[in-house]
Amino acid sequence: MATQPRTSSAFISFLTILGSAALAKYQYDNVSPFAQHNIAMRISLFAIFIYFMVVVVYEILNPDGTVKVEDDGRYLLILGHVRFLSGTIAATLLILILIPYFGWFLLAIWTMFLVKIVCYWDKTFYNFDMFKNKKNVNDGEGGQEEQRARV
Repeated sequence: MATQPRTSSAFISFLTILGSAALAKYQYDNVSPFAQHNIAMRISLFAIFIYFMVVVVYEILNPDGTVKVEDDGRYLLILGHVRFLSGTIAATLLILILIPYFGWFLLAIWTMFLVKIVCYWDKTFYNFDMFKNKKNVNDGEGGQEEQRARV
């Protein structure tokens, strides 16, 4: 957690370079990247905004890096996931504009990360063991009724 400000500033610099490269690619064309890649540019700008806001909120909630996830810091884990997803989708979409085939490949990888993070977001949402326990209890009761009927 102590390296978070350095990694955030490095990633912000990386996003700045990608954005400048996307604008430089269309500098001499009569078409802007917003006209040709409207959805990708809008989503990347929105994701960059979310990334900046999460970094600021993270610094406000944990300025010295002393709060741990185990010690009532579950919100820091959620902020970390949101920061990761928003930052990587912004970079992925800018790469999609610059190098389309490689960008589609990175978008597929990003989708896999999204699915992984959503599946493990909170295990209580899909904890099916409670249904198995209820089923076993019901099965046990049904078995006792059958034994009583046989006696």
